[in-house]
Amino acid sequence: MSFAHEAKLEVLQSPIQNECCKQAFLSAVIHSCGELIKRGKDIFLELKTDLEKVFDLVNDCLYILYGKKAEIRVDDDINVNKKTRYIITLPKESTKSILFDCGIAKFNIEDEFTLIPGLNEHIIENECCAKTYIKGVFATASTSNIVLNELNNENKRSFSGYHWEFVFNREDYADDFSNLLFSFNITNKKNKRKNLFVLYIKEAEKVSDLFAIVGAFKSLLKLQNEMAVREVRNNINRQTNCINANITKTVNASLKQIRAINVISNNLGLDKLPHNLRELCLVRLANPEESLDSLTKLLSNTITKSGINHQFKKLIKIAQKYDDSLED
Repeated sequence: MSFAHEAKLEVLQSPIQNECCKQAFLSAVIHSCGELIKRGKDIFLELKTDLEKVFDLVNDCLYILYGKKAEIRVDDDINVNKKTRYIITLPKESTKSILFDCGIAKFNIEDEFTLIPGLNEHIIENECCAKTYIKGVFATASTSNIVLNELNNENKRSFSGYHWEFVFNREDYADDFSNLLFSFNITNKKNKRKNLFVLYIKEAEKVSDLFAIVGAFKSLLKLQNEMAVREVRNNINRQTNCINANITKTVNASLKQIRAINVISNNLGLDKLPHNLRELCLVRLANPEESLDSLTKLLSNTITKSGINHQFKKLIKIAQKYDDSLED
C-alpha cells in the first residue's frame, strides 16, 4: 500500500460530526469524482473511486441528511494500473436535492437544472466545513509520489520528494480549490496535464500542514519522522563528503610534496638544503599520509600549519628548477 493510499484511508476513518460538514463532504466528493448521468428526464449521480471506504462515509452523510442510502458495485472497466474501482450510485429520488444543497446545480420552475461553475462559497462558509471539504477532495482527487523508508518493501533508501497533488477536470474548480488551500496558507501551484488541471504542493512543511487540516495525524507523524531521518542522513552525507574531500586534498598535496622532495634529492641532494627544509623533507617522507597539522607536532622547531605550507612552497620552487612539470 502506498503512503498516499494509507493517508487517504486514515482520513476516511474519522467520522464527520456536523450536518453542515456532511454537506460539505458530499459536495467535495461529487465535484472530485462524481459523474452526472441524464436519462430522459431522470438524472443520476455516480461516484467513481478506488477506495471502498468512501462509500461508508458517503452513506453516513446521505442517511443523516436525506434518510437515504447509496449503492455500490465494482466497476467492470479496469484502468491502466489494474486497480479495483468502485461505482457508488447516489439515491435517484434525492439527486436533485443533493445537487442543489451541495451548491452544484440550480433548478428553474420547469425543474431544469444548470450546473454552478467552480466551488460554491456558501458550502465552505464555516472553517469546519472548509476543512471537511478539503478532506473530501483529499480522499478522492489527490495523489503523491512520497515513499517512506518503512513502506519500501525492498528495504532500499527512498529518494522521492515531497510532492502532493490534486487532479481536476475543470480549471475554474481547480482555481477555486487552489484559493481554498491558500486560505489555510497551503502554498500550491497549477499545471495543465493534457486535459486535466493539476494543483501541486512540493514543500514538505506544507504537505504536513495539509495532513493536519484533513486530520491525517498518524500519516503526519510518519512524514515528519521521514523528514527527520532524511535530514540526518543528508547531514551525515555532507560531513562524509567534506571529510573525503579533505582526505583527497591532503593525499594529493602530500604526493606533490613527496615528488618535489624526490626531485631535489636526485638532482641537488637533501644535504644541500637548510636544516629546517631538510628536516621537513625527512619528516614528510617518513609520514606520507599525515596532514600539515600533524606534521607541526613532529618537527623539532615550533612552527604553524601556515609556516609548513610556506616551506613546502619553497621546496616546490627549488624542485621546479629541475622539473618544470611541477606546478606551484
